[in-house]
Amino acid sequence: MKTRSSKPPSPSPAPQGLQPGAPMGNNGEIYFTNEVAAKIRESGAGWVRLNFRLGPNFADWIDTSAFGYSALSRYDTLIDNALSNNLKVLGLLSNEAWNTTTPPPAEWQANNAEVAGGNGDNPYLEGFDTGAARVLIPHFSGKIDQWQVWNEPNASLTWLYPSNFAWLLRRVYVAARESGVPNLTIVSGGLLSTHSQTDTSLTSSNMGADYLRDTYNQGRINAGWETIRSTYGSYPLDAVGQHLYIDQWGRTTARRIERAVQLVHDAYVAAEGGSTGKTTHVTELGWDTSWGVNEKTQADNLTTAYTKLKVLSYTPRNYWFFLRDEPAANLHRGLLRADGSQKPAWSAYQKANA
Repeated sequence: MKTRSSKPPSPSPAPQGLQPGAPMGNNGEIYFTNEVAAKIRESGAGWVRLNFRLGPNFADWIDTSAFGYSALSRYDTLIDNALSNNLKVLGLLSNEAWNTTTPPPAEWQANNAEVAGGNGDNPYLEGFDTGAARVLIPHFSGKIDQWQVWNEPNASLTWLYPSNFAWLLRRVYVAARESGVPNLTIVSGGLLSTHSQTDTSLTSSNMGADYLRDTYNQGRINAGWETIRSTYGSYPLDAVGQHLYIDQWGRTTARRIERAVQLVHDAYVAAEGGSTGKTTHVTELGWDTSWGVNEKTQADNLTTAYTKLKVLSYTPRNYWFFLRDEPAANLHRGLLRADGSQKPAWSAYQKANA
């Protein structure tokens, strides 16, 4: 008599995601216009990832002293632009969601356990909790039910020690649960997964899996994650974010795409337990056509990546980075060229969403 083995859940049919550049300028200029939202919808995407960027000229989200309007009111317009085009929103609470009073990253990293001998919590993370998370999450109740916490915590420019990141996740998760907003999903900050041009091996270190394991360990030791789990039934993340930037100088393969996400998946399954239903949201992936690959290879890699990710049970939604090239920022990962004309990746992305 054969024993029936358990099968993983079927992959989610949820539509894929896309993202523009900065949604708002320093003075509240609206860059994520209705026209941009409509173009994203035209691509076939069902989700858009929007960075909640306070900018240097707003003291906080509700301050109106600089321009007569608040940053929050500008994002009301941005979110309505998305919703009116039938786009669901992943709200990104990055380092730009709460400003520092001194040059970063010292404030972010203060009192870390790894070097400073603290527990990872600090005044910046407390301010992020009270000034950003507890303002934005309830304000957009009914409009945004998925939030991502930080952007690439394991990357040099936005580095948080795992103990700091563990505390940030705890603070935002508790803020979300105490907001009373139902059915919220908290996605941990996208782990940068990349490698050098000369060493293309995919390891638990360069894919971010080791950093994630360290975050779980610091969470349990220093950030009270076991208390959070006993209170809310979960460690303080509902899904894991990953940024997939492998094989940036040529063709990728389905095997390498799967290897990259599997390493991170294995890390959180080991920490959560084999029965976990948590998944990976690839909140950025892309290839640059100015220095890395040509336009045909970009499109081929897009097709390879989405074909594989869509059949894996633990990668239900994946966000291409991004809509349109921005030469001023030296970013050429767009589905569209700077003049708005379509690269081959545009039609490849539409097919991936069909």
